[in-house]
Amino acid sequence: MALHQSGEDYLEAVLMLQKKKGMVRSVDVAQHMGVSKPSMCHAVATLKSGGFLTMDDDFFLHLTE
Repeated sequence: MALHQSGEDYLEAVLMLQKKKGMVRSVDVAQHMGVSKPSMCHAVATLKSGGFLTMDDDFFLHLTE
């Protein structure tokens, strides 16, 4: 699956926030990027289906290898 620029932006934001805060939820990324929760939800779903991101039972985001 090809990753578009916006997808890369979301992944970069997750990585940056993980380095800063440790654990990151999609709401943190949405606030950081200034996007709506529905936009973030769609991005997370797309990135999860592409294998770039996982979400645990506590809704924390994790980047894949």
